[in-house]
Amino acid sequence: MTHSCKAPAELTPAVSSGRCKLCHAPPPLHPRSHVIPQWMYEMLPMDSRRMRIASSIEGEWEQRSPTGIYGSFVCKICEARFAEWDDYAASVLRRQPAATPQGLDFGEYDYKKLTLFFLSVLWRAHASEHKFLEGVNLDAREKPLARCLFSDDADDMREFEVIPTWSSGILACGVMTPISVLIESVQYWQLYIPFFQALIKVDLGPGAICLRPFVMGSGKSLCMLEKNFTEFDEINTVRAVVAENLRKKNGKRKA
Repeated sequence: MTHSCKAPAELTPAVSSGRCKLCHAPPPLHPRSHVIPQWMYEMLPMDSRRMRIASSIEGEWEQRSPTGIYGSFVCKICEARFAEWDDYAASVLRRQPAATPQGLDFGEYDYKKLTLFFLSVLWRAHASEHKFLEGVNLDAREKPLARCLFSDDADDMREFEVIPTWSSGILACGVMTPISVLIESVQYWQLYIPFFQALIKVDLGPGAICLRPFVMGSGKSLCMLEKNFTEFDEINTVRAVVAENLRKKNGKRKA
């Protein structure tokens, strides 16, 4: 059975658990929709190809997965839409960037395609039922973001400002649970994917003034600052995850 894929209704939820969470089409769903595209695993060192997944949820501990975080939450047509943006992001983020005083410069890029990539990863994190992502809840902003993923209007995308960053440090060699943060009283979600991160504004209205120079936009070169993982106390979060990891492992040995 085939079906067409259309933009989601204004505020109408899917009527059954078996429907596509993005377009609400009936089953079948794609069996393995990845939140983080698989090509990102190939960027990791050979001894780290099993994806490190560190949750910020209290009591959870680090796990490793050879296939990453995935689920069955969209139809095959919507998954193909994500795949197009994932492939484009690979073509840009795998470039050899130039070091500049402003950060790493990845050169010219298609604003629409790369923005949709980052926005789709945030939406996928929200839609996934993976336990490491259960804290990602976009609330009333989920529907506008879903509609944005179907839009050809760049103005809709600018409502969700994206500020990408990069890091080659050890904390960047894996995935951390996205977190909601306030910057100048504006709500953002912080994404963590291998070697790259992104702040995404979800509030209506203007974004934080301090971030304006770094927002992705049409006609710009893709320039990223280096993230140091201290802005939102991520280092202490990871330390707590590691401590919990060791505690559970030692407990299993004693048992």
